[in-house]
Amino acid sequence: MNPRVSLLIFISGVALAFFSGCYYDNQEELHPELLLNGSCDTTVVIKYSTDIQPILNNSCGANNSCHNSFSTSGIALNSYNDTRNVASNGKLWSAIVWDGNAIQMPQGSSAKINDCYQAKIRKWIDEGTPDN
Repeated sequence: MNPRVSLLIFISGVALAFFSGCYYDNQEELHPELLLNGSCDTTVVIKYSTDIQPILNNSCGANNSCHNSFSTSGIALNSYNDTRNVASNGKLWSAIVWDGNAIQMPQGSSAKINDCYQAKIRKWIDEGTPDN
């Protein structure tokens, strides 16, 4: 066999072994909610800036075309005042728990946002949607 062909077959085999090796998901990719304060402790004060806003940014597209000031949805979630208004009229909660009083969010998803996110948003709403 030609030495160049042998070398090409060897390099191809090594590349194939390298690129088809085991894939290990990391916990943060599988569960992005772990990035938000690391736990689901709702006994602490839930803060808009460190708890609610990151949930909305991660789940609702607040920083993209879904729910910003220029979106066609008409529901902006990219500022405290906008989010407070949607929470105050009940549409935020209705959308995330899918109670039939608002369009289910995330739209097109087969699942609601996780229980941890829901618990944090519910507590924040129950505490009067503070800007903290």
